[in-house]
Amino acid sequence: MSAKLRALLIGGAVGSLVGALAGWIYYNTATVEMDEAGKEHLPTMSPGTAVKLGVGVLGVLRMLSG
Repeated sequence: MSAKLRALLIGGAVGSLVGALAGWIYYNTATVEMDEAGKEHLPTMSPGTAVKLGVGVLGVLRMLSG
């Protein structure tokens, strides 16, 4: 396996894990709304919330790496 392919595979795996972590953090911090049918809905994310979420994910990554 070439170094380029290995770097792409590792980067893709890390990126998907970071994305899943961001979704998990957002779900656990957002207020979940229920509709009449009993389905869960998350509110639309504002730009400020997205920045806070990004900073939170970076903080978790920093803790894991160091």
